[in-house]
Amino acid sequence: MDEIGEAELISAGQSGAVLDGMKDDAKRAVPAAVLRTCCHELKDQVDPRGLRLANAKVTGCLDLTGLAVPFPLRFDRCEFDAAPVVEGADLFELSLTGCPSLPGLLGNGLRLRRDLDLSRSRVAGAHWTSASTSKRAAIWLCESEVGGRLLCIDATIDAQGDRSIHADRVRVGGAVRLLHQFKSVGEIRLIGARLGGSLDLTGAQIESSDGPAIDLEDATIEGSVFLTEDPGGRRPVIRGGFDMGSARISGRFLIRNATIEAHADVRAGRIYARSTAAGTALSAARASVGDEVMLAGRCEVTGRIDMTTADVSSLSIGADCVLRAPGRTALELTNAEIRASLRVDRGASVEGTIRLAGSVIHGNLALQGEVSHPEHGSLVGGSAMRVDGDIYLDGLRTNGGRVNFRGATLGSLTASGARLDNPEGYALRLSQTVIKGSVLLVDGFSSTGLVALNRSTIDGRLQFTGGSFTCPEPVPVNEHGHAIEAISTTVRGGIDLGWKTVSPSVDFTDAVTTFLADDPATWPERFTIAGLTYERFEKPQGAQPKRIWDQAARCAWLSRQAEFESGPYEQAARVFRQHGYTREAEHVLIAQRRHARQVGHSSSGWPQRAIEAVYATIGYGYRPSRVLWLLAALLVLVTFSLELPVSQQAMRATNGNGAVYVTGQPATSTDAAAPGPAASSSAPVTRSCGDGEVRCFSPVLYAIDTVVPLISLDQRTTWYPDPQARGGRFLVWWLNLATLLGWLLSSIFVLSLARLSRST
Repeated sequence: MDEIGEAELISAGQSGAVLDGMKDDAKRAVPAAVLRTCCHELKDQVDPRGLRLANAKVTGCLDLTGLAVPFPLRFDRCEFDAAPVVEGADLFELSLTGCPSLPGLLGNGLRLRRDLDLSRSRVAGAHWTSASTSKRAAIWLCESEVGGRLLCIDATIDAQGDRSIHADRVRVGGAVRLLHQFKSVGEIRLIGARLGGSLDLTGAQIESSDGPAIDLEDATIEGSVFLTEDPGGRRPVIRGGFDMGSARISGRFLIRNATIEAHADVRAGRIYARSTAAGTALSAARASVGDEVMLAGRCEVTGRIDMTTADVSSLSIGADCVLRAPGRTALELTNAEIRASLRVDRGASVEGTIRLAGSVIHGNLALQGEVSHPEHGSLVGGSAMRVDGDIYLDGLRTNGGRVNFRGATLGSLTASGARLDNPEGYALRLSQTVIKGSVLLVDGFSSTGLVALNRSTIDGRLQFTGGSFTCPEPVPVNEHGHAIEAISTTVRGGIDLGWKTVSPSVDFTDAVTTFLADDPATWPERFTIAGLTYERFEKPQGAQPKRIWDQAARCAWLSRQAEFESGPYEQAARVFRQHGYTREAEHVLIAQRRHARQVGHSSSGWPQRAIEAVYATIGYGYRPSRVLWLLAALLVLVTFSLELPVSQQAMRATNGNGAVYVTGQPATSTDAAAPGPAASSSAPVTRSCGDGEVRCFSPVLYAIDTVVPLISLDQRTTWYPDPQARGGRFLVWWLNLATLLGWLLSSIFVLSLARLSRST
């Protein structure tokens, strides 16, 4: 086979023409030593357009170590017996394009003024260098400097079980483009790299058997990172994980229609076996991205996306994206800072947990996809996070885990049409949360499990319009089986309980709000509202017109408390009274005493029950007019009893001389007669009221003197029933009883007036 000699090579170099080595359908050989001679001893004779070889076969090892070559070296469709060595060389440009057989490239410390082009080449091989003692690589570019671009368009690299590209701390002035039909069987490692342009992985397929498929740890990229499909629809595939921990990307990170898969397991005893890397598909811990991080199209990520303490402009997961890490963390954003928004669109599917603990989101948080298969029961873990904007859970679907924002600081939270299903515990947890806006669980919102807002502060409204809340049964974290808990919650904008259904119970113990908008009939069969404080009643938003200040409905509502508490009655009465509904307030307080009597009826004795029954007849002191009616009835009875002849015949009076009189005449004439001549007469003398010796008997005045203790008309001090007379003993008993009843009723009347004065 003819060889390309030095003269022919120099001749082509002097003219800057392409030297085509194809002859008789065979590639001619060119000794590597001849190429070195042209690049070293004869470099001054080469045209600035450089040495350009096509369809040649380079025999031997092309070793340009340490050489300074001032012109381009371009090998198109050439074959190499051995991997070219350009370590420490200073080259103008190196192009190895379309080479069907390239054993590798050893270029540690290489300096290139322009591009390094390996497009359309087939690289197969693995070599040791002093840059690593653990793994071989097909292409070595550690500590190299490429002034232009690093191009691997439509290239294939097979590292035979090791790394494809090992380029720690490489510096590339332009873009790194591994795209279209690019395929790598082996890791691409760019730790600490500095790229002046973008990293373009459009349509790339990279697979690593051990360790990440792409390692950009601590890299700096002045442009963007693109992992997207090519114009022909070829999807990028990364098997083994994408590591960009502590990387800094000035532009955006776009992942579209891509497949990223983590290793199913990590081989023990290797550096990559650390727990933080196991099962991680995309590792961006401590990374910084100047623009957005976007997963769009039909992205499929199998394994964790780790963005712990990352700093990004925004993060979005598109409608058709799927994140798969069932039973583990799917999206890790613990202590991350997002300068704009975080969004999971409707139609996106997340199998695993989204962790947001301690993160700071300066814009909005929108979780509107489907989240399932939690780790440790938590689907969304956002404890102690901060969202300066609003949280949108509209259309969110969760299955088998809690959405947790405990201790977070949020702008507002809207969950229109969300369906949260976690019968084993919390469906939504907002305990100890500070919310500067409103919480709207409305318009088809549905929860199975506990919605907890304990000890939260909500500056806006708490609204449940059109929501459905269910707790199937008590569980350890919800031993009472409540559907909603808002214990010690403060809602400054009011609570709107226009829910569609709620079962079996709710707990608003010690909650504080401005208004309560509800329909008493729609409360669940059991509820706890001890200490619930509000300033007024309102109509729920969107409800049919209905009487708001309905004391009967309120009393029926209060009577259905899970356990009797007097405080809710007093709170309702206070609100009625403050808004001018005094009589309605009294109805509520009467209902309170009636409820208390029913609760304590079984444990009290019959005397107490009797007293309470009497007390109930006057509205427990809130109906003093009933006492007056009873007093009037007692007066009528006493008066009627004293009008009876038998009663009047039993009445006696005694003057100062000891004379005894009956009603209308003295008991005996001699006893009543005055001394004088007429005293010896035997005929009785009739004098009215003892002729002025005693006060005249009046049944009406005597009844008043008997029944009303605060009035003295000198009837009872003058007249008294004679126990020896017919009916006298009964009359004594009856008048004493009337006196006691009068004292009792009068005391109750006075106490009722005192209570009413204190209440008003």
